[in-house]
Amino acid sequence: MSNLTNSSAEPSYIARLALHSAPFSSAVDSHTFFNGEQIEQRLNLLFHLARSSDKVGLLMAEQGQGKTTLLTQLQHGAGDDLRVCRIDVQASLDLSTLIEQCLRAFGVDEINAKQQNEQETLLKERLLRLQNLNIRPLLLVDNVDILSSDNLATVIDWLSWQGEDEYLLHAIFTASRVMPELDNIHGRLQRVDLPSLSEKELEPYLMQRLETAGYKGELPFSAKELKQIYRHSQGCPAQVNQFSHQCLLGIKSSKTVTMPTNMAALLRWSGLVSLVIIFTLLLLFQDKINALFSQQDEQNEVIDQTFNSKEEALATVVLDGSEVISAEQAERDELTSLLAELPTVEGQAPQLVTPEPPVETEMVKQNKQANTELEAEAEAEAEAEAEAEAVVVEPIVEARSVEVIEPAVEKLLHHQQAWIKQQQGTHYTFQLMGSWKQQEVLEFIDKYALSGDVAEFQSDRNGRVWYALIYGVYSSKKEALQASNDWPEPLNSLPSWLRRFDSVQKQIKNTLPAQ
Repeated sequence: MSNLTNSSAEPSYIARLALHSAPFSSAVDSHTFFNGEQIEQRLNLLFHLARSSDKVGLLMAEQGQGKTTLLTQLQHGAGDDLRVCRIDVQASLDLSTLIEQCLRAFGVDEINAKQQNEQETLLKERLLRLQNLNIRPLLLVDNVDILSSDNLATVIDWLSWQGEDEYLLHAIFTASRVMPELDNIHGRLQRVDLPSLSEKELEPYLMQRLETAGYKGELPFSAKELKQIYRHSQGCPAQVNQFSHQCLLGIKSSKTVTMPTNMAALLRWSGLVSLVIIFTLLLLFQDKINALFSQQDEQNEVIDQTFNSKEEALATVVLDGSEVISAEQAERDELTSLLAELPTVEGQAPQLVTPEPPVETEMVKQNKQANTELEAEAEAEAEAEAEAEAVVVEPIVEARSVEVIEPAVEKLLHHQQAWIKQQQGTHYTFQLMGSWKQQEVLEFIDKYALSGDVAEFQSDRNGRVWYALIYGVYSSKKEALQASNDWPEPLNSLPSWLRRFDSVQKQIKNTLPAQ
């Protein structure tokens, strides 16, 4: 399924649900942006890369995951400190059009240069002027993976321009595949993966889309329908919109895999062809197979005959008319007869000589002694193991004193919003984190032992209070970046957002009483 299954321009459920627009349209609109937990983390990271880092962000995801929507939200959220040029790549985009779009977006209205090198020189001069004004030029390229090789090489060359030990151009790209060509961006590439919606995010996502279209009421999907939508879509937003649209139309969701006709015919006949090949091979090698089985039968017969010959009865030996049962009995009788023929001493009867037991050699004695010692050692080891098993080892509990850290961080948040509004708007500060819960802000301060110019402010996000933490007061961006390099570990490794105080002051929630 690739398109919404509805022939009319307006779905039939719009009137039934009292909607003013189609809620699951594929059009990109900032009002329909779903700010889920995972998406919000990626958006904050992209803002950090655009404002406080020299890295080139590469947003990676499959088609329909919401890369374009997230890039649009990034463009709408850019403040005065960023000058944005957005390029939506099409297959027909040529190099001259690309340069002209960048020149106009970065503030060059009159383009008199005719040659490409003259236009690039004009662009470089404009980027340097923006840097001197403390404004970051940001290039947003959607679907950079379909950009032609010549255009991509030109953009990579622009990203190598520097002025005053700082790169002149910063960029965020989106792509649906891995691009080895981007490895040449002078070690600046930072990949950011955009995940699918989780199953628990499905219901709030659908509700947010419907409410944006004017819906008021409970979610018009049953639990069974929600499971089917997520199973078929696997959390891909475009597929979620597709199946939700079909569900509201009353069309049963089904995800079938179509197979070409020639492939189906090939699979149908492949079984028969395999049987024919096997039967042909059996006919060709029939003689060898029969010979192999006959050799095995002959070997079995020989084994049976050998085994049976051992079970035959011993031959009976007859001596002087007496029957001897075994060969040992015959030897004893013969020895007795020989002794009877020997001359005997008067008064003594012939006696059978009993063989003496063999004399033990020195080596045999040593072996016996060694075996006796080994047996004694084995018995000693067994006794030691038995004694060890009988010992009960009591666990040793070490008494440790638990150090209680006094939560004195709340004193740091007294009159903080009023303090922020008193700061000079052109000064800079770092936003370290944000959360829906104020307790997490307090725990962050306590964890990293922050002190001094630490402040918390509150803003309004989607009708909820958002708590943010800022740190430091700096008169210039250069001073702020130098100070951040001296932060102790692990604070210096955390992502931070360098902001001007006037932007923070605008964001403070005015509906709350000033602290």
